[in-house]
Amino acid sequence: MPDQPREARVERWAGALDTLDAPRLAAVAEVVARDNPNDREAQVFLGRARFEAGDPIGAATAFRRALTLDAEDPVSWSRLGEALTAAQQGVVGGDAEAAFREALRRDPNAQAARYFLGRAALARGEADAARALWEPLLTELPPGDGRRVQLQADLAAVEEGA
Repeated sequence: MPDQPREARVERWAGALDTLDAPRLAAVAEVVARDNPNDREAQVFLGRARFEAGDPIGAATAFRRALTLDAEDPVSWSRLGEALTAAQQGVVGGDAEAAFREALRRDPNAQAARYFLGRAALARGEADAARALWEPLLTELPPGDGRRVQLQADLAAVEEGA
């Protein structure tokens, strides 16, 4: 079968979203976001799709665009922080930390923001700050949640190092 132009392929993919892998879904999301530049949901969808496709820089760009349309959305702030952290191979850098702080300012219960801010505090040697951010998360996560197990291990490491 001869190769089809990219736009034709993306248009065909748009009709079967539930069957797409992450890179194809990101290609569809890119078209939707391009055609709807002032639609915050389209920008968020693009950010999530790019993140899942392994493009954290592209995800961060989309989340930044979404935040220009609604700067009060704590979820987009957290996702921006996660994308920036992924772009730095898991290191919570200054821009990511600022994004997480914005998320937490808008939603004091933002779980991802609390977790990553705790990691940033721990990286600076601030065990008490990490503990203060993480301990409330344990009460919120159900016993069978895999994130709870990881968080308990992270807290145990803090306790050992204290």
